Amino acid sequence: MTALTEEMYAIFDQPEFSFKKIKEQRTPAEVDQLKAKFKSVWQTWKQVQQNVAKELPAGKFANAHVESWTNGWNLRDHYWAAYRLARLAGANPCIGVMLDRKQFQVYLMFQHYKSAQRTGTAAEYNQLLAQIPLWAAGIDPAHWYLWDKDEMEFADHLSLAEYLNDQGKQQTFNNTAAQTSFLLGKFAFRGRDAVADMEDYILATISDLLPLYEQL
Repeated sequence: MTALTEEMYAIFDQPEFSFKKIKEQRTPAEVDQLKAKFKSVWQTWKQVQQNVAKELPAGKFANAHVESWTNGWNLRDHYWAAYRLARLAGANPCIGVMLDRKQFQVYLMFQHYKSAQRTGTAAEYNQLLAQIPLWAAGIDPAHWYLWDKDEMEFADHLSLAEYLNDQGKQQTFNNTAAQTSFLLGKFAFRGRDAVADMEDYILATISDLLPLYEQL
């Protein structure tokens, strides 16, 4: 059981993430201290994902992918991990888990980055939009949101409750998302939503998303 702490959010309260620029602004000792702080939180993050992976149904999922805390040139401005069903291990859709300075989220997504190296089209994935109202009947819509790929990371997204209750907003969203792809997930917001057990939060949300994800 790992609690989500303010310290984990706070490492992303940085004015700069480029190593080149950070080194221009800080002493070598300060740079080393910053790296150590990022790596420490990331190691906790990685352990959380490893703990989650152990609890998933045996053989049902491929190995979890945990993105590194740096890409070599920059510190990450968020930490990210991906879970794929074993039968969709080489496909673009996945369940993403992300932590940034604003929120902690678990969501269904189509991974556009390097999508040509994987299988499945965004159009095929977007057909799941039609299933969302039926899927949502089985969950509590509180804390759930939808957004399309081109929305900014820190934008205020459309709540699932609004989407379900307003046919106009639902149609508008579907039309926009069809041009890219949709994302659907559960959010905990910094300073508002306590998460005492990150592993349980991720596992429960993956379980909620599975009936939709497994339709692919």
